[in-house]
Amino acid sequence: MMKSFCRSIDFLNEWVGKISGWLIIPLTLLVIYDVTLRYVFNRPTVWAWDINIQLLGALVVLGGGYTLLHGGHIGVDVLVVQLSSRRRAMVDLITSLFFFFSIGVLLWKAVGEASFSVQIRELYTSVFAPPIYPFKILMVVGILLLLLQGMVKFIRDLITVASTEMKGRS
Repeated sequence: MMKSFCRSIDFLNEWVGKISGWLIIPLTLLVIYDVTLRYVFNRPTVWAWDINIQLLGALVVLGGGYTLLHGGHIGVDVLVVQLSSRRRAMVDLITSLFFFFSIGVLLWKAVGEASFSVQIRELYTSVFAPPIYPFKILMVVGILLLLLQGMVKFIRDLITVASTEMKGRS
């Protein structure tokens, strides 16, 4: 059951990460389009910056779980590189308390912000004024995916600690 849960979350974050990674293409095209209009034709857009921010934000928040899955988040490897896999897993278990606390608070606040944003149909504060509540919903989804991947990492670290401890007893 635990392995099935872990594989499902891995698959979900792998899928979301790969799909959301494609957002870099419209983001790049939008920047090229806006820069060309602004500097070549002296006709800047009023909407490109707002869309650009939301595309980049979606790319970042939806990529968090994918990045954790592939071990891409910043860490202080110099402190753990010499440790055995069991001791590294133990350090990760201890530091996961900070992860779960901070992600829990972030998720709690994001849910509140997204809920309020949907209720008032919040708009971006600009001349173009696109709706911002879809992005705030995406933030909740991205934080939740990161939290789930963190749970998977925690489970795997527990298994690593327990399995090496069992091998030591045999």
